[in-house]
This record gives sequence, structure tokens and C-alpha cells, in this order.
Amino acid sequence: MADHHDTILTAKRAGYPFDHPKADVILRSSGDPPVDFRLFKLLLSLASPFFDVTFTLPQPDSVEDDLPVILMSEDKHTLEILLRLCYPISVEEPMPITSLKDLQLVIQAAMKLEMEGIQKYTRKVLLEPRFIESQPLRVFAIACRYGWAAEARKAARFTLRQPITVPFVEELEYISAAIFYRLQEYHRRCGDIAASRILELANEATPDDDRVWTTCLTCPRAGGRNRKRVEYGPGRPGPRKWWVAWMIRVSEEVRGIPWGETVKKYDLMKAAAEEAKECIVCKDRATEDLEDFSHILSAEIERAISSISLQSVELKD
Repeated sequence: MADHHDTILTAKRAGYPFDHPKADVILRSSGDPPVDFRLFKLLLSLASPFFDVTFTLPQPDSVEDDLPVILMSEDKHTLEILLRLCYPISVEEPMPITSLKDLQLVIQAAMKLEMEGIQKYTRKVLLEPRFIESQPLRVFAIACRYGWAAEARKAARFTLRQPITVPFVEELEYISAAIFYRLQEYHRRCGDIAASRILELANEATPDDDRVWTTCLTCPRAGGRNRKRVEYGPGRPGPRKWWVAWMIRVSEEVRGIPWGETVKKYDLMKAAAEEAKECIVCKDRATEDLEDFSHILSAEIERAISSISLQSVELKD
């Protein structure tokens, strides 16, 4: 609720659907000027136990057109989003939540007013691709702030699509250093296991593999101690040097961005294909075989990462 000194400001009237002539209560927003939302006590009581109790108490002294006026601390924009979510869809479509800033304001208001239905709705909105794919760290911090474990874990997985050394976001102020440390540790562990899995695949024996880097006998073979494990059988002395170099570069990339799609980076694949062009055998098949293998490699990375769990604190499902 807002302070009563707001009543000295001349309030404007909200438009449809908050201007019904049969409304029996007014919610007045904060701001200059404040805005009056004409509503029905029954509707608010059904949406909020807080209002249900409030309407059983003596009514406020503020009155407008013989209707009690309840002063709210929320601004007009936040209040409009919140109240539209209280209306049946047959009356009015929900107002789109276009930013994480607006979403947080609605979450805070819904929690204060004990609007559980709207809280569940905002948890779903928080995970929409437009937010979690482009701003996963902010989504993670918001979920942690409200103790939403499932949402925090999903957002943490999406943070793997970016380097952990991202610019500061103000939502980090909502979480403890311990939680942020655990997120960084989760990112590092996922990077390590993803890189390790790629190097394992570079060493694993696959005698039935007919991709060009295992069948070619013309261009240089990968050497070194790490190649001793490879046993491809007669006529297949091991993978070509250019392919192993690509795998090593990919492993370095996924260590920093441990996401399956990282292995499909165009510049890495292009560089490998350019090296393969030096070989008369590899040049015609390298690009196609790399693209095909990258899908398998991507799936392997996602499978490996799935074995790592985020250990957060004080979160609930």
C-alpha cells in the first residue's frame, strides 16, 4: 500500500476494462499523476487472499464517486499488467510482459498480494525463449532470488551457451556470492567434461567408421603419444592430422562454452575443411563428413553435460 499523502494528487481514470460503471472499489496507482483502476471486490478476492481479508476490514477514508479507494505502491504500468491477469480472458487478453524488469515488478506485486495463480504464470514467462535464451544469467538470478529451484537449474543450463565471464547484470545483487560461485563452478565442470569427452572421441578406436579422415591413406596421419590407443585395423592406420587438429580446437572452444552447438561453429569447421583441401582424397568429402559428425559430437556433449548437477542453496522446487 502507498502513503496517504498520494491522495493530494489528482488521479486519472484508467481505460477499459478498468472503467466499469458497476465497479465497487478503486485501486489507485502510485506515480504522478496516479491512476484509478475501477474494479470488483469479488474478482480481486478470488485472485488474492490479501484482498479477500482487506475487504473484511473497515474501509479506507479515501472515497471517489462513493467508492472506497485503496492506495497501491505499484505504478500504473505494473498495476495494469497485474490486474489484466486477474480478468477472465473472455473479458480481456493478458497484457504482454515485454521485459525482465516488468516481469520482476509483477512478481513482486503478486507475491505481496499473495496471488499464487499469477506467480505460477510468471514462472512460466520467466522461462520463455525470449528471456532464457538471450539473458540466462539474469533469469538464473531472478529464479534464485525467489527460491525457484527448477527454473534456476534450467537457466543455469542455458548460461553454458555463453562464456561465464559475461558483463555485470544488476540481478546479481539479489543472490549471494556462494550461489554465483556455484554457478561458475558448474560452468567450469561442464566445460571440463565436454572438452574431455571430445578428446576421448578423438582417441577411441572406430574400425567401422568410413568417414574420410579414417579411410584416407594419403595425407599426414595424426601422431604423438595420444594416438597409440587408436587401432583401426589393416589399411586404416588412424585418423588424419587435420581432423585431430579440428577436434582439439573444438575441445578448447567447448571448454569455454560447453554447449553442444559450439562444435558446429562455422569458422572452426571451415578451417578444418580448408586444411583437408590439401589432400586429394579428403578435399571432396571433408565438409560433408564434418557436418555429419558434428551432429553426433553435439549429442555426446549434451549427454556428458547432463551428468553434471548444479548445487544451489536455499532453493525449492
